[in-house]
Amino acid sequence: METLEQMEITSLDELITSARATCSVPYWTSRGDWQGSDTTDVPHVWRWAQLRPQLAAAARLLPMEEAERRALLFCNPGYGGKPFATSSLLGAYQLTKPGENCPVHRHTPSASRFLLEGEGGWTTVEGEKCVLSRGDVVVTPPGAWHDHGNDGSSDIVWMDVLDLPLALRLKCNFFETEYFEVDTASESKAPVSCLSQSERVVRDYSPTVYGTGGVMPRFVTHDRSTGSPQFLYKWKDTKVRLNALRDFEGSPHDGIIVEYINPVTGESAMQTLSFHMQLLRPGEGCLLHRSTASALYSVVEGSGYTEVEGKRYEWGENDSIAVPAWAWHAHVNTSANRDAVLYSVSESAALRKLGLYRREGRQLDGSIVRLD
Repeated sequence: METLEQMEITSLDELITSARATCSVPYWTSRGDWQGSDTTDVPHVWRWAQLRPQLAAAARLLPMEEAERRALLFCNPGYGGKPFATSSLLGAYQLTKPGENCPVHRHTPSASRFLLEGEGGWTTVEGEKCVLSRGDVVVTPPGAWHDHGNDGSSDIVWMDVLDLPLALRLKCNFFETEYFEVDTASESKAPVSCLSQSERVVRDYSPTVYGTGGVMPRFVTHDRSTGSPQFLYKWKDTKVRLNALRDFEGSPHDGIIVEYINPVTGESAMQTLSFHMQLLRPGEGCLLHRSTASALYSVVEGSGYTEVEGKRYEWGENDSIAVPAWAWHAHVNTSANRDAVLYSVSESAALRKLGLYRREGRQLDGSIVRLD
């Protein structure tokens, strides 16, 4: 076998071939590959009119005991059937019938639910039973025990969004299903295995304690999770805020936009996920922008389209839209007399903490400016 001193490489082509044989590559031949992203997700719209009948069929054909969660996972076409909505986000429509409960579990990915249809659906997070109406958001911080159910008289459907693909890429995705509570009726007071949580705080705890901006009680602990101590964000409160802001000029790239935050720190509601709601007034169109975070949108009200890299993606109520990271995009409300409202989730909170978040926008003259 030749020693390093005996090997004679006489050309750059020979060097490249030799390097590949040893699982290396010359820097000067590959530096152009480092720009942008190595993921393959593409823009896509999941149509409510198409997926809702499929959920209805699942409700008829599949008992909850066999499904655990009766959900249709969004598969981005760029991944060839893999159940990822974007490079960092898992999304789904989930249906729960009246009287059904989903067993308690917890996991390292951050999770959220956004109610699209029905009344009486709930998620219990760390002993707080969060009852949802349309447009409400429940966040589940990493490691928080949570279970779901439906106390209403009709089906409920919500959109799930988790950063599970991000956790998988970082090799830190863990799930736990063994949940125990102390049996207060037992003399031994020994912990027993449970499929659901008991309520440990009063109903409507989150909106009661944190629902008034700028006001926070000082006699309760705010150390409830790794993220926001507020688990439930009510649409009725958000809508009031959006309407109060509608006469402001707003952002040329986002319209009237608000973020769901941790009321204690003012940061994003979760350590890794950011949640926004934006109002596009009748006929309003935004300027193009892009960021290093991917995003999954859900249409709360109205109709319009999102232009992504020069292609138009039409949307209507309850549709979901995936926008890949670093893709130029802009939202447009096509109605002349009706608002459009978009809810969105992205991994920008994680990227900010890592120092990897970047956002750019185009001006009216076509120039590009740094937005964040």
